[in-house]
Amino acid sequence: MVCDSSTTSNVNVNELTMWADGELRSSAQVNLDTRSCTCRQFDLDHIPCAHAIAACRFYNISCYTLCSKYFTTKALLSSYSECIYPTGNEIDWVVPNHIRDKVVLPPKTRRPTGRPRKVRIPSGGEGKRTSRCSRCGQYGHNRKTCKRPIP
Repeated sequence: MVCDSSTTSNVNVNELTMWADGELRSSAQVNLDTRSCTCRQFDLDHIPCAHAIAACRFYNISCYTLCSKYFTTKALLSSYSECIYPTGNEIDWVVPNHIRDKVVLPPKTRRPTGRPRKVRIPSGGEGKRTSRCSRCGQYGHNRKTCKRPIP
């Protein structure tokens, strides 16, 4: 993701509540001056989270101005402006003897007890999937548990 850079105005949003489809999605405190949010995603990624983007839309500020300078087009082009030389063959490397003599072993780990998990653990940004009924098309139940009469 590449963002364009420009300046932002001083905005401090105390409490931001996000609603979607009549349901409360999330509530967070956003400070656009310090580029922080209580969800901590904005602080860690240095890219605006959903709360910060909603605050930007409310105050009519471009969310691209809140991205870190490392995500700008200028930073991307400057990182590849110099030549990058390959390391060459491993035979030609000059490695000191005190480093060559060291033996690096893999970390000691133990296999966890119990049966291995079948279902993967979802990532932090992933939400829970809701089922959709193939008969009526609504979410939250399936065809077997549908309460609507059969057409």
